[in-house]
Amino acid sequence: MTEQAQGLVSRLEEAFQLQLTAEQKHRMRVYVELIQRWNRRVNLTSIDRVEDQMRLNFFEAFWAAREFLGGATRICDVGSGAGFPGLAMKLFRPSLRMTLIEPSSKKAVFLKEAGRALGLEVEVFNGKGEDYPTWSDVEVASFRALRPSKALLAQLRDLRVSLLLFEGAEALAPEARVVKRLLVPASRRRYVTLAQLLQSEPEA
Repeated sequence: MTEQAQGLVSRLEEAFQLQLTAEQKHRMRVYVELIQRWNRRVNLTSIDRVEDQMRLNFFEAFWAAREFLGGATRICDVGSGAGFPGLAMKLFRPSLRMTLIEPSSKKAVFLKEAGRALGLEVEVFNGKGEDYPTWSDVEVASFRALRPSKALLAQLRDLRVSLLLFEGAEALAPEARVVKRLLVPASRRRYVTLAQLLQSEPEA
């Protein structure tokens, strides 16, 4: 890691009140390099600036894993794309039982390769969230910049799966009871919200 990159990581650690281990920093570097290589042929992320990538993709996910998730939480990241926030949360907290749900076959292949390169045990499901077969075992579903279908929301509501909503997924909040909502450090208006979908009223 270059001196400039080390300085950036140190500033973000201070801003988010996090202390990364040497292994986490190594994995983060491997992950960034992997994205840069794959991004030339697969559009994984539109965030180009390294500082934005580190802050929005990595540290926001690290912080959310610390603030909202227990160590062995069973979580599905829906529409995982390049692995944010799901794979980044797993990088920070390897004890999470993480599934990455991604409908794009090319991105799903990337996620499997990234998990292998990072030495992190993750399940990758290539398909839509509503087609994932084992929601009954899941405690939390995470969303970022994705609007799930009504069918998926109905499944999650019926199974009482909690929602972890990152910036871009806030529109779900009116349909849910907010359990915990925090302003992201080093941000004026980015929030992460833990919510529970409201149960349907029983028919009279």
